[in-house]
Amino acid sequence: MAVRGEEVASSIDSHVKETIVRMVAEIRSSIEDVRAAVDSQLNAALQSLQADVNAITFLPHLKKVIGEMAAAAPPPPPPVAAPSGSDARKLKKALQSVERGKSQVDVLNALLEQSLEFGSRAALLILRGETFSGWKGAGFSSHGGNDESIKRFNAAPGLIAELDQVLRQERVVDWNGENLASRFGVGPSARAILVPMVIKDKVAAAVYVDAVEGETSKLDRASIEILVFTTGLLVDTLAIRKKIPSPALSGESAAAMSAPSHPPAAPRPAFAPAPMSFGPSPPNSESTVAFNAVQMRDLVAAATPAAVPKPAAPPPPAAPKPVAHEERVSTQYVPPSGIGRPSAASGQGSEDSKKHDEARRFARLLVSEIKLYNEPKVEQGRRSRDLYQRMKEDIDRSRQMYDERIGEDVRKGSNYFYDELVRILADGNADSLGL
Repeated sequence: MAVRGEEVASSIDSHVKETIVRMVAEIRSSIEDVRAAVDSQLNAALQSLQADVNAITFLPHLKKVIGEMAAAAPPPPPPVAAPSGSDARKLKKALQSVERGKSQVDVLNALLEQSLEFGSRAALLILRGETFSGWKGAGFSSHGGNDESIKRFNAAPGLIAELDQVLRQERVVDWNGENLASRFGVGPSARAILVPMVIKDKVAAAVYVDAVEGETSKLDRASIEILVFTTGLLVDTLAIRKKIPSPALSGESAAAMSAPSHPPAAPRPAFAPAPMSFGPSPPNSESTVAFNAVQMRDLVAAATPAAVPKPAAPPPPAAPKPVAHEERVSTQYVPPSGIGRPSAASGQGSEDSKKHDEARRFARLLVSEIKLYNEPKVEQGRRSRDLYQRMKEDIDRSRQMYDERIGEDVRKGSNYFYDELVRILADGNADSLGL
């Protein structure tokens, strides 16, 4: 039994020793792992600290380089001072003149005329695709050139660097203007600017204004920019504006604006051309309607009787006369006698009046756009009395747009589109349509 007890004690002692050795080995292994992790973190911290030290050491050199670069850079252009005092009054007067335009052509003509208050010469260059084409000029005839020569100007992309900047970068360009002045056929300018005109969120034209030698102080860039910006807004909203003049522009100088600041120009034909859209045509404008010469002749026959008696003055409200509509031959909408302009509260009458006003305005805009883009054809067609044949496609397309927008209830009792064809294209002479 004694031998057996010694064996058990020896076995236990051996097992304890093995367990202790194994635990010590595991502890040493863990210590080595912790030491390796600590060393790694210390190395990373040391590298980060070294980088911070290097950055601090490099900072003075960096500041020196930045200072040298700032000293070498050209100074920024001085800010454009806003017009004040008499300049502000002159700008307001110019805006009033532009706003009085009842059509797009009137507005653009006023823009060019008023631009001469802030420069020597002015030209409007319309963007067609990516080509700038001259629309009209002002001030060139009085400075050694010809205003009409602007209409022959065309500049494809790459020809005039400043026009490319207006188109691509959509910014105002200020330079000496000599390259454009030479292409306009006039003497060099001392300073010029090109201002992009934005319509329907796109650059649709560029306004060129320059100052000849001796008149550089007259060139007012800030006023021209404001004038062009406002003109773009007026053109964009011409068809929907109702408050003309705007209350903001009808103040103290409204009465003074009734007298022209320049000598009266030669009388122009009685037309009211209105807008060029500068934008893409409506999706349905690619096709033309069946609006042939026979139908046009029928419209002429209905709209131009042999003798149309002048309507008598409306009787006083106390004793209104009944109106026999069948005796009044006219393509225009005429409200019944005895009924004045409907008030806001006169439901149906007011609604009808609005519809007819919209129809007249839309017809005027459509026909004015035809004339604006086809002025040479219009002049030839008036002389040859074949306007419709020369511009049949444009007239038919516009007629389709008119029919699609204007309700049948308005079109049944009126033909405002034909009226505007006679008034604007034919200059009041229906025979010039050639129907």
